[in-house]
Amino acid sequence: MNTNKLRAKDLITTAIFTVIFFAIVMVGTMTFGVVPVLYPFLVSFVALVGGTVWAYMRVKVPKTFSILIQAVITFLLIYLMGSGWTLALGFLAGGILAEIISGTDKYKSFKLNTAGFVTYCLGIHLGAYLMPLIAKEAYLEFCISSGMDMNYLEIYLNFMSWPVMLGAALSCAVFAVIGMLIGKALLKKHFAKAGMV
Repeated sequence: MNTNKLRAKDLITTAIFTVIFFAIVMVGTMTFGVVPVLYPFLVSFVALVGGTVWAYMRVKVPKTFSILIQAVITFLLIYLMGSGWTLALGFLAGGILAEIISGTDKYKSFKLNTAGFVTYCLGIHLGAYLMPLIAKEAYLEFCISSGMDMNYLEIYLNFMSWPVMLGAALSCAVFAVIGMLIGKALLKKHFAKAGMV
């Protein structure tokens, strides 16, 4: 019997915890997203709080394509909610890379699972914040067509810069590691049972 094959209960577990992770993204958006100068650090919040969810998923479903399925579900949710194709693509690209990294040691290495989570969060970060810096006019057009408040948009675009984006990316990576460490501490028995080191 191939224990690495996804079963129905694995798909259900993946779907449930993907929705929980997505809910964390939404909570972060509703808190950090209302203040333009805090918005670039939204993914840092997601990385910190979502680390436990990610850690639990790697313990409960350490199987090929589990991360990719997570990424595809979130990609579809983000895209269908109209959040913009770059953010949706960031979730997907980060998920594909995380799948490759974490799967290198069959999802049993805490270090590789952490590296995968850091990569996933950085994919989200780049998807969310790169467009205003490299395609400002297209970003403005999208925001205006989405009905975004112009005062908010002006403050955000004046604040957003390469140093801010890179600083927030570093923050995102650090908080992703901390989030995974918290998850490991909270789920110590699960980690021991799964043999994740």
